[in-house]
Amino acid sequence: MMKKIIIILCGLILLVSCEASNREDYHQLITIVNKTNKTFYIDWSTQYPDVNAYKSKPNPALNGFSKVSANETTDQVFASKSSYESIFKYRIPSGVMMIYVFDGSTLETQGWDYIKNNNLVYKRYDLTLQDLNNMNWTLTID
Repeated sequence: MMKKIIIILCGLILLVSCEASNREDYHQLITIVNKTNKTFYIDWSTQYPDVNAYKSKPNPALNGFSKVSANETTDQVFASKSSYESIFKYRIPSGVMMIYVFDGSTLETQGWDYIKNNNLVYKRYDLTLQDLNNMNWTLTID
């Protein structure tokens, strides 16, 4: 019994410690390249065509990985444990992922309710799996 527990624990440790990566036909990362002098918070939704789906989500500033600083390149915002191919297949019936970009300064000074009440989405990207492939899994904000 103890041997089974140790094997299970080792397996869990391996699963948790595996870093997300991109391989052909199996992508766990979307790289965000911020080419501006602004800070942004990024979030996403699978509820296309409901473009206001972000309003029911928690404040993206509370998520430590959603912030993208000025002139920063990061793959931590959309690092996934499962592949995006799987996410599109099972969680995005429309085939379109909406990525929302919010101005960091406005969010930090005015708050999430202000952003939602005034529909202050800096940019919204409606992306299919093919779009992400064509973009080489890199979203550039400029």
